[in-house]
This record gives sequence, structure tokens and C-alpha cells, in this order.
Amino acid sequence: MKIRRLFSALLVILVIAMAIFAARSILRPEKFKSVYEFRKEANVQNLLAIRSAQAIYKTVYKKYADNIDTLSDFVHNGYVEVEKTIGSIPDSISQEQAFKMGLIRKETVKVPAMEKILELDKKNLSEENFKNFEYIPYSDKKKYEIQTGVIANKNYEVPLYRIDVPIDDILVNMDRTITPENSNVLKKLWDKIFFNNLSEEEQYKSLYKDIYMGSLTEASTAGSWE
Repeated sequence: MKIRRLFSALLVILVIAMAIFAARSILRPEKFKSVYEFRKEANVQNLLAIRSAQAIYKTVYKKYADNIDTLSDFVHNGYVEVEKTIGSIPDSISQEQAFKMGLIRKETVKVPAMEKILELDKKNLSEENFKNFEYIPYSDKKKYEIQTGVIANKNYEVPLYRIDVPIDDILVNMDRTITPENSNVLKKLWDKIFFNNLSEEEQYKSLYKDIYMGSLTEASTAGSWE
């Protein structure tokens, strides 16, 4: 009788172990994919913010910022000179007449760089996008690296830049996305059983690519995700 009970217990344990193993084989690649997509999107949002900032930086300095600290300082502390029309035009006259009569005038004023950057895409950009845009998400504040160059001929020079984000940087500290610090005990146990050491699964990592934005060989600021 005792042998039968022991055999039954061992059989139950074996069935549970096989079920967990089968579930792991299904859940782990899907979890890896979801983390990659989540992290990729977080990086894309930062790169889009960088692209907008670089566009305005170029209008001021005729080149792109060659490091992220310079660009960040410009975003938060820089100014852009813009020409504004001061005064008002009565409905009965043209703008040209208003200038001649001294009713309006052109004046160059300085506006915060952030203001001009946000004007590029008011629908999708806000100051929140630039709060930590210089850091690779989840990387303990590792900063993006900007490479710059030019395409030159006898008549003109075209400034270029490129930013690469390797897969290892995209997935850095992967466990923080799988199991956030505020997770309850059951979730921590679940994740421990099914997703432990998921970041070390090279066979999954090989399925996904680095991302980049810009080019050092052609006049493009497009991203690899576009």
C-alpha cells in the first residue's frame, strides 16, 4: 500500500514537472519576444525625440550635435532665433502697406529650443519625451552614442549622424521588465519557474536585431524600424 502511494505521488510529481517543462517551452520564447518589442518601442521613442532635437540643432549650428550631452543641453537650455512680425494689420490694407506705414515690423527674438522642437510634432511630442531621452531605457543611465560625418563635394557639405542601439543594450537588465520590483510573491514565483535566466537564451536573442537611426553614407535620418 505504501509503495502504491509512493508511486502515485512520484507519478503526480512527474506529470507536474512535464507540464511545467512543456509550458516553459511555449511561454519563454513568447515572453522574450514581448520584452524585446516593449524595449524596442521605448528606445524608438527616445530616438524620435533625438531626431527632432537634432533637426532644430542643425538649423542653429548648421551641423548635428556629435554627442548626446551637447544635444541634451541644447534641448533644455538652448535658444533659437526666429523672426516674428510685431504689430497688427488692419483688414483694409495689405501687409506691404502695413510695413510702409510702420504698423508692423519684423523683429528677431530668441525662443527656447524646446518650444521649437515641440512644434515639429505637437501631436506626438511633449516635454515628457525629453525628460530622460539621452539614456538607453533600463540601462542604469547608459547614454546613446552619436556618430557624425559629412558628405562633401565642391559646392556643399551635408552633415550626417547615426545612432546604433545593439541588441544587448536593448535587452539590458531584462529581469526588470519581466518581474518589476513591486511584483507580488505569486508573480515572482511564477516568473522564477518559467522565466529564470531568460536573458541568457542566445537562441532567442539571435532572432532579433539591433536598431539604428540615421546614416554615415547617405543623407538620411530614418530609423531601422521605419
